[in-house]
Amino acid sequence: MKTAEKTAERRQAVRESRSLVIEHKLYKRNGIEVNGAWRSSITENMSLVGILFNSDIPYHMEDILEARVKMSGLDIFRGYGRVVRVDEDKSKDIARIAIAFLDEKSKYLKPAE
Repeated sequence: MKTAEKTAERRQAVRESRSLVIEHKLYKRNGIEVNGAWRSSITENMSLVGILFNSDIPYHMEDILEARVKMSGLDIFRGYGRVVRVDEDKSKDIARIAIAFLDEKSKYLKPAE
């Protein structure tokens, strides 16, 4: 039998299932600015620390994305996130991408030296 301690939630914040439009693009890969093309997807869930969404682009772990989440045509989030999870489903040509929000002072956003 599993104990409550072993099955306790390990996430930093509670996630809410939300299907909203997210526009995303690659901003940095391996510390180098890329400034990719904008893509549109649908969010799967959101929390105070990040977003999980489906993408036809299989981003890489540690990629930095620029993202905009929209509700009723208005941006409810606009900022950057670091890819912390990539689950590819090759049969559907889709990937589930999780990003952790980045503070504007994050080391990941600073120019490469």
